[in-house]
Amino acid sequence: MIRTIEKKMLQQNAHAVKYMQVKGLKNARGITKRINQQIDRDFGLAGPFTLSSVSERVHSVRWVHAREIFVVETNVKRVIKETIAAGISQLNKCAYCEDVHGTSIISSGDKLTANAIANGSWKSLENEKTKSLIEWSLNTRNPDAEIIKIPPFTLDEAPEIIGTALEFHATNRLVSIFLEESPLPKFLTNSFIKKTAFNIASKTLFKSMVQKKANVGESLVFIKDYSLSEQHSWACIIPAYAKGIEAKDRLLDELEKEVIPERTAQLFKDKISTWQGEEMPMGKAWLNDTLNLLTENEKPIAKILFLAAFAPYTITENDINNFRKFKPTDKELLEVCYWAVQKITDRIGEWLIKPFQ
Repeated sequence: MIRTIEKKMLQQNAHAVKYMQVKGLKNARGITKRINQQIDRDFGLAGPFTLSSVSERVHSVRWVHAREIFVVETNVKRVIKETIAAGISQLNKCAYCEDVHGTSIISSGDKLTANAIANGSWKSLENEKTKSLIEWSLNTRNPDAEIIKIPPFTLDEAPEIIGTALEFHATNRLVSIFLEESPLPKFLTNSFIKKTAFNIASKTLFKSMVQKKANVGESLVFIKDYSLSEQHSWACIIPAYAKGIEAKDRLLDELEKEVIPERTAQLFKDKISTWQGEEMPMGKAWLNDTLNLLTENEKPIAKILFLAAFAPYTITENDINNFRKFKPTDKELLEVCYWAVQKITDRIGEWLIKPFQ
């Protein structure tokens, strides 16, 4: 039974991606195959990362970011980063990621913290450092919060803690668009069975996942070696991650020129520049004024762009189908969504890194 659950979970996560035909371990080729092999070796739960395999350039940069700051341990333990990821996932209402990171914390031997985050009782925890990091993660979309202005961690810890937060602000959004609400296969999503399945997985699959050790810098073979900008000096304590940030910036510039319509890109950047982390109103009416500035041909692409960043869980199959009338490939869909979620994540990063600049 345990082996069946593990096998089904791995199959679910590697291939159960909505709207796109991903390239898993068996059907990938070239660089994408090598990235997938490294994901399988160093992380294990492939779904959140496999979803970007339809674009080699996005897949490469995403994996460098995740691996070098989240998987590799430098100055911050993996369980602490899992705690931050769980807080960020709760903030973004990403049920899939809440399940994954909550179970990972339990696998690390801290069921009390996992349950406290899940049920909102984390303020009762005895460990002050853990409490402060949870509070910080839950305020990462609030630039005016005192704990964001005066973070509860050191400069040496900043790249891994801030990097983890930014990684999951982006990943939560992509997961909300392209994955189901749970990493479990559907036959295990009954509430009682789900609890039992995660309990088993915390002692087997997830335990092996969080105990994996990865050597620093091994993902850098998948990106170009750019010189580092001064604006990324806060991350230079971990050079591999800083190189990943630089590669991400160059990729966003490429994507904007190649796949984002110019007028739509400008409207989006104008919106982002004034955003202060607030939730969008219920429904999609908040987007109407912006869409009315565009032609009928521009609207479907703009709609995906804005929803991916600000309300990814509201994207429907109809939105995707309208988008595909103008940009039909999986690669274009993934790259437009990635550009949007990374741009809004960079906006969050502006206030998170400010205390360390």
